[in-house]
Amino acid sequence: MHAAAPERSRALLAALLATTAALKVALAWAYPGFLSGDDLEIVLTAARSAVHLDYSPWPIRSLFHPLVLVLPVMKTGVAAGLASPRWLTLLAALPTAAFSTLSVWLAHRVARALGASEPTALTAAFLCATAAVPFAHGATPYPRSISSALLLAAFLLLVRGASEWRDPALAGVLVAAALAVRWSDGLALVPLLGVSLASTRGRRRAAALAAGFAAGAVVFVGAFDALTWGAPFASLRAFVEFLGQPHETFTPRPAWWYVGMLLQWAGPVLVILCAAAAGDRRARRPLLVAAAMMALLSPTPIKSLRYTIAANGFLAVGATFGWERLRNSRRPGRALAAACLFAAVPLCAERTLHILGTKTQSAVEAAQFLASRRPAIRAVALEQAWAYGERLYLGDAVRIADVLPRRPLEPDVVIRAARGGDAVAVYAADSSEALRRALADEGFAPCGVFRSGASPAVEVHARRC
Repeated sequence: MHAAAPERSRALLAALLATTAALKVALAWAYPGFLSGDDLEIVLTAARSAVHLDYSPWPIRSLFHPLVLVLPVMKTGVAAGLASPRWLTLLAALPTAAFSTLSVWLAHRVARALGASEPTALTAAFLCATAAVPFAHGATPYPRSISSALLLAAFLLLVRGASEWRDPALAGVLVAAALAVRWSDGLALVPLLGVSLASTRGRRRAAALAAGFAAGAVVFVGAFDALTWGAPFASLRAFVEFLGQPHETFTPRPAWWYVGMLLQWAGPVLVILCAAAAGDRRARRPLLVAAAMMALLSPTPIKSLRYTIAANGFLAVGATFGWERLRNSRRPGRALAAACLFAAVPLCAERTLHILGTKTQSAVEAAQFLASRRPAIRAVALEQAWAYGERLYLGDAVRIADVLPRRPLEPDVVIRAARGGDAVAVYAADSSEALRRALADEGFAPCGVFRSGASPAVEVHARRC
């Protein structure tokens, strides 16, 4: 890589971008299920306008991502005849795949702006591309890959130092857009203000950043909420109120959870290379931004590995300087640098397939089975209804009773939800002989167990199979 000519470097970067983008689109098609329901929200919100699906978005969500970024893609696909649930899910993932790929290019540009050589900058792009958690979620409709790219772009504007006011102000606008995509990623404003203050004429640059953020927030959140929710900042105010409420459906995590899960979300390659970069002043700003973002996310008990996607982009940039130091050191260091690059791809592949393999493919297959029944299903009880795609697969005419997951399920709870319905679907691991007998007593016959890969298997019972 040290001898790479500019043309070869551009070709390598283009090949990396094209390969990772193609893989994400292929994975989005191969794994049509859902990870938590937050990804389904994006599909359903856009489908509400694209195919007139009956769906009411969660009031704590800004609709900026599904309506501004996903809806145009989905409408184009629908106009081309791609209106099946599986196609709608794939179309909703395309903006995420695009922005996730953009992050790879931005990592290269940020590394160059920080003084990296071209081979080192290419390594930054490679490390960003093979970061497993961002890669896996880049093949889904989740929004954080989009906000992550916006934050990397904002950081690039701040560190390249091209102008005193324009670049910081535009960076602030990008952070505001990231806020509209996902609220918690707006916390990146704090470390980015620190980056601005530490630069030449820091106060002016920080003021420009803050002004750009304020203007962007008024447009992307205030005005957009007024158009979509009927009141300025309505979804942000609803989100703040939500944070103050008890959350029985979320598993609370301790403040140190992200530190304890470091190898899970950053991966051993980035951890090793970031440790090697600790003494390099060029790595300090991206590493401090990543650390500050995770520190700001740590106090809330609601945590998830996907919340770390934005930090991973900054870690990849910082880690590349650790790779450079090892690459330019003695033989053991050079061997470790090479080993990290060789290990990055298989580690990313293993982690990506593990994450995507836990999506609800089995439940989606069960939903497809239920949607194909004749006479048509009129009412159904589903354990964790989002896993089945809710109305995306079953349609607006079906009444859905949502059963909260529990192991084992209480037969009385399921029977109450199923009474008067045509079918029941539950996770096989949560079922029991007592539940099966109770369903049989109510006239539900077993229709089979749906299993797809590593996703949780689903039992379906119906009055007619």
